[in-house]
Amino acid sequence: MIHRHSDATAGTLQMAATTINLHQAASTYTLFTGATQPVMVEALTFALPNVNVSDDATITYITIQTDHTTPQVIFNSTTGAKANLTAENQLAWDGPPIYLPVGKKIQLTIAGGAADASTVCNVTAEYRAVAAGGTLN
Repeated sequence: MIHRHSDATAGTLQMAATTINLHQAASTYTLFTGATQPVMVEALTFALPNVNVSDDATITYITIQTDHTTPQVIFNSTTGAKANLTAENQLAWDGPPIYLPVGKKIQLTIAGGAADASTVCNVTAEYRAVAAGGTLN
């Protein structure tokens, strides 16, 4: 589920939201993609549900990063360590801003294995269009 404003004027603060379930195979999953025009991503919040992942058997950490040739790291393996994935915990990042061109992605990586049970997390990004029409999808 992604919400975005229809008035994607350059420089206007916008938000995009999605969900991701940590109860899936260790892999990399796309959260957001730059669309139409580049954007500057300024903040990102990752909110866990009332599910404790810190005692799960196989998951070891999560990371959130871009898919640039040299990824821009939002949450590294220390911030996203299993010990930090407690019930209703929120991981927050607020810059420095990341330039995200059209077609580039913000991705979440699950390391080790799946969470033991369904763990649908809310992810919200705050961004500004570099040119009119820039959004995150």
